[in-house]
Amino acid sequence: MVTKPVPKPALRPVATTAEPPAPVKKKKRKLLPIIGIILVLALLAGVGSWYFLYGPGSPQHTAEKAASQPPKPPVFITLEPFTVNLQGGDHFLQLGVVLQVSNDETSDTVKAYLPQIRNRLLLLLSSKSPADLESIEAKRKLADEILAETRLPLAESVRPDIQGVLFSSMVIQ
Repeated sequence: MVTKPVPKPALRPVATTAEPPAPVKKKKRKLLPIIGIILVLALLAGVGSWYFLYGPGSPQHTAEKAASQPPKPPVFITLEPFTVNLQGGDHFLQLGVVLQVSNDETSDTVKAYLPQIRNRLLLLLSSKSPADLESIEAKRKLADEILAETRLPLAESVRPDIQGVLFSSMVIQ
């Protein structure tokens, strides 16, 4: 018997609609380090933000530290009493003045200019009349004028912080 050759079936190309799984795994492997780096950077940004907002150098921490420290006591400079003739010639004024300054450095600066300050205050006080010094409001105005006159010679040098003028005594006769 003679056998006839059997025809071989034709090979058809198989259409593939999905990618092979190996490249997908490779993309996932490349994606994992990128996600890790992004997460680490986000964590570092969060820690850095917290440090600057609430850490030791933050404004909030500095304000709390300043609030916990007691305020420095003021420094007072007592000037020698002034005795001047008031306008009109029949009355005189005896006045004790105390200057309140912020620190010892300012006190030293004021003491260096004391002759000029005393001269300015003597001229200011002798220009007043008894009527100019009767009311409380007039005395407050005098304190403001003394403060302004005290700061003038110091304006040429370092501007020290003179906080106020206090009267230790006041006699008008």
